[in-house]
Amino acid sequence: MTEAHTMTVRWAGDGVLAKALAAAASEQGHTPSLEEVAGEVALTVEVVDHDLQALRDRVDALLVAFSALEEQHNG
Repeated sequence: MTEAHTMTVRWAGDGVLAKALAAAASEQGHTPSLEEVAGEVALTVEVVDHDLQALRDRVDALLVAFSALEEQHNG
């Protein structure tokens, strides 16, 4: 049996930004999930890899993309 490492990234906020973040996650090969909760949109992205360092690299890349989009949105 091979190892599998999973990291779940969750975010909640503005619907416009949530859609942009979901698109960025999709571009990186992830399958984002959007759900409206109490007037906010919740985004969930599960990142899975067989190698722990590769998982870290993929999560880091996702967070960098999210950070850039948040700065654009809030700027």
